[in-house]
Amino acid sequence: MSNEFKIERKASDIFHPKSSEEAWQAIKEKRDLTGADLQGLNLEDLNASGAILRKTNLKGLTLTHGLLTNPNFYRSAAHQANFQHTVMLNPDLVRADFLGADFSDGGLIGADAREAQFMNANLRNAGLIGGDYSQTDFTGATLANAWLTGINVEGANFTGVDTTGTRAYGIDWSTAKVPPAILPAPIIQLPKWAWAALAGSVIGVIGVLIYSISRRQHKSAA
Repeated sequence: MSNEFKIERKASDIFHPKSSEEAWQAIKEKRDLTGADLQGLNLEDLNASGAILRKTNLKGLTLTHGLLTNPNFYRSAAHQANFQHTVMLNPDLVRADFLGADFSDGGLIGADAREAQFMNANLRNAGLIGGDYSQTDFTGATLANAWLTGINVEGANFTGVDTTGTRAYGIDWSTAKVPPAILPAPIIQLPKWAWAALAGSVIGVIGVLIYSISRRQHKSAA
């Protein structure tokens, strides 16, 4: 209750961006958008840190080809939102609702997604690396060809999930409320030095993504 109270705001205090450009700039400046209405806006190519989007209406939002570090989506509603090719580092997704959202070809790294809703979401080719997905609902979601490593799935619901081609490592499926009907194939066992090299490669890919996004934004501003 104390956490709920702290983020409640008067309607008159809520900042509602009037355009996609205004919302894009507000997020870049770490402006508090708690309770704001960003429904249907286009925020593609967004590279931002500390975005505050708690209890925000993100239904139908487009946020593709982005990089978000420590974003806060606590209890936001992002039905049918498009996050394709977007990487989120340490996002707070607690109790957020991503019904039918598209996370394909992106990555959720170190996510706190307790009690989040990913019903019918598209996570094809996505990477879920580390993080807490306890009590999370993936009913009807597509996880085809996804990579899942070191995530907590205690109490999670994977009813009707498509795990075609999915690979997983370091996950205790027995703790899930409803495990996938077909468990993901294990990622090949590698020696410790190989995992270190692989981790370095992932960091390198993220670095290239950051550079690419920054370069694209620089060209747009020129």
